[in-house]
Amino acid sequence: MRLHPLELADLHIDALYERDAAGLVIASRDPHVTPPPFHLVRTRVGNRWLLSARLEPARRQLLASILARQPPISDCTEELPRPEAFAAMRSVLAEYSKSHGEYRGPAYFFPDELPNADQAELLIDVSEVPESGPFSWLRTFVASWHPIAVLRAADGTLASVCHSARSTHGAAEAGVETVDEYRGRGYGSTAVSAWAAAVRRGGRLPLYSTSWVNTPSRALARRLGLVAYAEDFHV
Repeated sequence: MRLHPLELADLHIDALYERDAAGLVIASRDPHVTPPPFHLVRTRVGNRWLLSARLEPARRQLLASILARQPPISDCTEELPRPEAFAAMRSVLAEYSKSHGEYRGPAYFFPDELPNADQAELLIDVSEVPESGPFSWLRTFVASWHPIAVLRAADGTLASVCHSARSTHGAAEAGVETVDEYRGRGYGSTAVSAWAAAVRRGGRLPLYSTSWVNTPSRALARRLGLVAYAEDFHV
């Protein structure tokens, strides 16, 4: 089932952030990430945005008026110039933007057919992960990371892992990591494909997003035939 871009955007930002009763961002669903003052998602048919509860009401009102005037993006498959109101956003945020770097990048959904989705295994028991090494962070496991798809090298060591970096009851965002020596050989895309298939089997929507400057991540998206539906933007 193919959703409308704004429906995808709603699922995407809901997977990224926790909000209060007023709809303001109070935390990232990834505890290692500090939420930005605002997050703008631009699609070809309209935009969605969220504002941080940390902003003073007057500043939120100014920023909301700027965001409301932003036009839809004409193309989310290639990097386009910043929103025209970028300078105005920076001005409103003032000291807030100093602690947050600019982020822009495409957001994708997965096609119906997932190549090589049966060529990676699902990791159930994280205690088998070595206590040291590139994937030792898996031993700090939290339940929301499931499903966790892993691909092993010929010697049995973990070469690539894809987990649910941020998730809700409706969708999950992919987080993928591949050991340096195995990059560029399809390990990451195979792990992501298996993860996405497992997310779907659980009745949720798999999503993928990255930055424009992350060339390997965008190459992975191309290999899997992911479909760009929006651009994320925040400072």
